[in-house]
Amino acid sequence: MVHASLVTFPLGFKQTAAGGASWDRVLGSDLCFPGCLSLTGPGSVAGTTGSSLRVRCQYEKAYKGHNKYWCRGKYGRVCRKIVETKGEEKEKRNGRVSIRDHTDNLTFTVTMENLNMNDAGSYWCRIQTIWILDVLSWDPSVQVEVSVFPGSSAVSGPRAVRGVEQGSLTVQCRYDPGWEPHVKWWCRGADWSSCRFVVKTNNGSEKEVKQGRVSIKDNWKDRSFTMTMQKLRLDDSDTYWCGIERVGVDLGDDVDVTIDPAVSISTRATSNANMFTAPLVPEGHLPLLGSVHFLVLVFLKVPLFLGMLGAVLWVNRPLRSSGGKPQENQQPPCSSTFQEQKTLKQKEKAFFSGIDSRQWRLWFLRHRGSPLQELVP
Repeated sequence: MVHASLVTFPLGFKQTAAGGASWDRVLGSDLCFPGCLSLTGPGSVAGTTGSSLRVRCQYEKAYKGHNKYWCRGKYGRVCRKIVETKGEEKEKRNGRVSIRDHTDNLTFTVTMENLNMNDAGSYWCRIQTIWILDVLSWDPSVQVEVSVFPGSSAVSGPRAVRGVEQGSLTVQCRYDPGWEPHVKWWCRGADWSSCRFVVKTNNGSEKEVKQGRVSIKDNWKDRSFTMTMQKLRLDDSDTYWCGIERVGVDLGDDVDVTIDPAVSISTRATSNANMFTAPLVPEGHLPLLGSVHFLVLVFLKVPLFLGMLGAVLWVNRPLRSSGGKPQENQQPPCSSTFQEQKTLKQKEKAFFSGIDSRQWRLWFLRHRGSPLQELVP
């Protein structure tokens, strides 16, 4: 892994340190300005003609929203910009080259497709920090040497695969006729020339070979070989290669492996429950149809209230004779008070009609008092 270096400071020249790290030697002093160690990359990558390769560069959290770009040139100060993210996470493409920022893990990935021999050369992962001419900026940069070897489409695998933490993942690569007895291998690392072998088949054998958590098995009849990765871990995410050993440069095709975090059953169930109930019920309230009070209200209280109301209306309905008119002489039950009021009205009528006026006057004086005197002439 190579650290970023300041390659755009004027009046200086490049110097390479042990381990491949580089910096600018300015006015006779080795200086590392702020930001020179904030970007890291693979240093070198390789691929074969007709295939593709990926470069993954890591940056610090402070540059999460900055523009990242991929440029070509021997010196970063004069490199030609090929593709840039423009501060966005979605993939940006320019011809056969694409770039994508992954802010969740603070990396951006450059993919070069359909490689040809002219693609070999010096490239740079860079982060734009000052929105002026790049020649005058001190953008964090890391140099990546791209090598392209003659190859063929004799072996091919999936471009990308995904797995889940603690699960297993199977990758199948196919090859052309004539390569059956050759050794097949699976290696890890974006740099083709220095990728680390994980597992390989025995020479001239279809027998499964297992190395740690990874196994490989060749199938001559189907002309394919399969790799199985078990008990996956998050740090298994990387660029891998399925290849065929031969005299000279081996054949190979790169596969981007991504491992996603595992989600527990309880967390998934809680998440699904929240997704189901959130649109229906406000937070802190029980579901309406699941409320005991609601069920009692609908199936017991409301029918009971309607029944009582109907009984009251039936008891107090106006009674009608056979002709359809209310019966004047029919009395409701328990109507002693009603009878007294009726008798009183009859007597008042008789009094004002002059019938037994003297007798009724004395009766009213006794029952109603002096106010009645005002009514008598």
